[in-house]
Amino acid sequence: MYNELYKAWKSEKTSILPEHLPNDFYRRATNYLKGLQEDSLSSDPHTLQSRLLIREREIVGRLLDELREERLRKILENEKNGISVPEDGLTVEEQPLVHALNSSLTTLRERKLHGEGVSSAVEHTELAVVRFLQDIPEIVGTDLRIYGPYKKEDVGSLPTRNAQALIKQGAAKPIDISGLSQISEKENYPINNK
Repeated sequence: MYNELYKAWKSEKTSILPEHLPNDFYRRATNYLKGLQEDSLSSDPHTLQSRLLIREREIVGRLLDELREERLRKILENEKNGISVPEDGLTVEEQPLVHALNSSLTTLRERKLHGEGVSSAVEHTELAVVRFLQDIPEIVGTDLRIYGPYKKEDVGSLPTRNAQALIKQGAAKPIDISGLSQISEKENYPINNK
């Protein structure tokens, strides 16, 4: 199984579409990994054989994780760009993902084509201003726009529903800006032009 996993990992690094994998590949690889775990636990930890088993288990786990992530990235990227991923080379675990993703993207494209839902949500989104109490990574707003990343103590505006969720989690505090819009343009304020 190790050689099969290594070949799959290596070939996945050079292809645009996910490479063909047997239907039961992940199940067999996971069973192999479990077998290595059991063998390493049942052997004397001070022997060379035990150390080699532990090292092999680490390498197999890393290869398997990287293979899954690379294949997932390719599936998402290709489906997003409208490139169909052939199902005959996918594993049992990957096939439902492709079906669901394809269905969701098709629905979104149809709505966009007919001017439903997505564009109207984007145009009429109310924003709220908040002060962030912790670092926040990039988030997708309810208007499907990217916001952030934000650092602790940054001030930013987000769609109201996103801001409310962050406030509930204790990650942000609301800032009332209702009085700021009443500043007169005719009033003179000193400008520092250095």
